[in-house]
Amino acid sequence: MAGSRVGWGGIVAFVGAIVAGSVGAEDAIDRLTLAKVAAVHEAVEAFAAARKPLERGGDLHEYRCNLHVHSAFSHDSRGKIESIVAAAKRAGTDALLFTEHPAAHYDFVTDGHTGLVDGVLLVPGAETKGMLVYPRRTVPEHDALEAQDLVRRVRAGDGMTFLCHLEERMDWNLDSLTGSEIYNTHADAKEETRLYAMMKNPLWLVQVKKVLDAYPQESLAAIFDPPSDYLKRFDELCAVYPHTGVSGNDAHENVGLRITLLEGDKVRMTDALDEELTVLDRAVVAAFTPIPADAQPGDLVFKLQLDPYEQSLRHVGTHVLATELSRDAIQEGLVKGRAFVAFDWIADARGFDFQAEDGNGRHEMGSHVALSGSPVLRGRAPLPGHWKVFNRGELVHEADGATFEWAPAAPGNHRVELWLDVADRPLPWVLANPIYIE
Repeated sequence: MAGSRVGWGGIVAFVGAIVAGSVGAEDAIDRLTLAKVAAVHEAVEAFAAARKPLERGGDLHEYRCNLHVHSAFSHDSRGKIESIVAAAKRAGTDALLFTEHPAAHYDFVTDGHTGLVDGVLLVPGAETKGMLVYPRRTVPEHDALEAQDLVRRVRAGDGMTFLCHLEERMDWNLDSLTGSEIYNTHADAKEETRLYAMMKNPLWLVQVKKVLDAYPQESLAAIFDPPSDYLKRFDELCAVYPHTGVSGNDAHENVGLRITLLEGDKVRMTDALDEELTVLDRAVVAAFTPIPADAQPGDLVFKLQLDPYEQSLRHVGTHVLATELSRDAIQEGLVKGRAFVAFDWIADARGFDFQAEDGNGRHEMGSHVALSGSPVLRGRAPLPGHWKVFNRGELVHEADGATFEWAPAAPGNHRVELWLDVADRPLPWVLANPIYIE
């Protein structure tokens, strides 16, 4: 669209497309109305008021982590570490596990963000070869390695590897993985074909700004659909060997619109990375959004960010049970599968618990438990909801309430989902990692 001009005929056709709506199932465009987003916000507020905090006993503490995070090290982000950390703190995040796009001018391990910054743990890593990789030391010539060789090299060096963007590699079978994404925000958005088409038209972005300004978190959540395809593949992978399910925030803060006044009553529209989209007459843009009469050439007269770090990081998190907030402890929790994914945009999931109990005591998520010991699966949550227990991908038990317990009758990888009704729409709130009954 760079350098293009949009006439009034195109604008009329564009507005008509907005009004026409969709055919078939509801999608993000249908949900991005002020009334519907406001109803979701009201439901979220009701959950916050009804939520009952839960204390977690024992030596393990719960830490909310965001994996698959990009900063200015990546070519498709401009995020500065100070603003990312500040956004993480507002989102309730304890640890950021970065996944930069590798480049020749930096080493993502030694140059990446690391350590505690203002109370937030930073872990360096990369998104490469279809995976999120977190090596403990530099991997020489990693670009030349095949995916399987990279997995083995990173794991041999006491690092972690997670399969990412499963929608692009559902048939992959790699040994030695730490785990896999069971949700990815970008993958969720990619399914919204009408939304992607609308996002290419800056005039629609101008129109939708009032919804995003009023309800930024719920507006981002308009893309949200249950990750059923990811979970189906995850169950298949866990049947081969244990995988830890994590969420991929895919946070870049790179989707937005900037409008700058030019000489000669023209305006320049750029995306969030300052790539030019189009140049329009000032009068055309003024018909959709006010431009101050005293604005001068070079002034930024409009700014819209669809994916701010704060909203991207709060949207979903991986809650890890660990002994302390350190890289070693968080990695141990992830490797052992002591984690659950929560869509915290719906409600704060801290305190959720899923465990097995038998004659030997309590067993956390990721544990291997003998069926001969007559284990009982138990769960509790700070809000009542609808519990679903799956064994090897098959729904084997359901219950309602803030707690549940159930005795499995067969071996397999048993995992739990907890669903809530959000403005008359059933949605998954928590996705727990399996307990392996053997």
